[in-house]
Amino acid sequence: MFNPPTVEDLQETRRANEKLVLAALDSKPEWVETELAKTTGLALSHLRAALASLLDQGRVRRLPGTGTRAVYGLADPGLADVPATPLTPLAKKVRTYLEGRADSALHMAEELRSTREEVMASLSLLNAHNMITCTFVGSLVIFRLKEAQALLDQKDSQKERVEGKKKQVA
Repeated sequence: MFNPPTVEDLQETRRANEKLVLAALDSKPEWVETELAKTTGLALSHLRAALASLLDQGRVRRLPGTGTRAVYGLADPGLADVPATPLTPLAKKVRTYLEGRADSALHMAEELRSTREEVMASLSLLNAHNMITCTFVGSLVIFRLKEAQALLDQKDSQKERVEGKKKQVA
């Protein structure tokens, strides 16, 4: 008797396929989809499912290809690998700026009257604290706060407002 795979089985298979794809993408900067399928040994449908998931996660990006050939590479948002030290005043400003929105580093720099390099350093620090995600729109990198972080920040600011009102009343 044949038992169809469960949702958990399918998710486990997709995660295993994602690991294969990431390992291959780590070995060279650009891969044509068909070469990637041969290297990983994945059927094209399984490869595409893994790539779609990795694209959604912001871990892989589709690069300009020739004709109809799909080309993929690891996503590199250009963030420096820095230790999770306390947030700088500018990093706090960037975090506040990103609440409820997503933006590029260059536009953030203009809006915050800072340089792109300073904003990228702040984004690197926020990334070290696991507070941001990024997506690629062509060659443009768009940064946003992680949803859980945004909710925590919102709760903290509400708590601060309530405590401030209590102090005013007292």
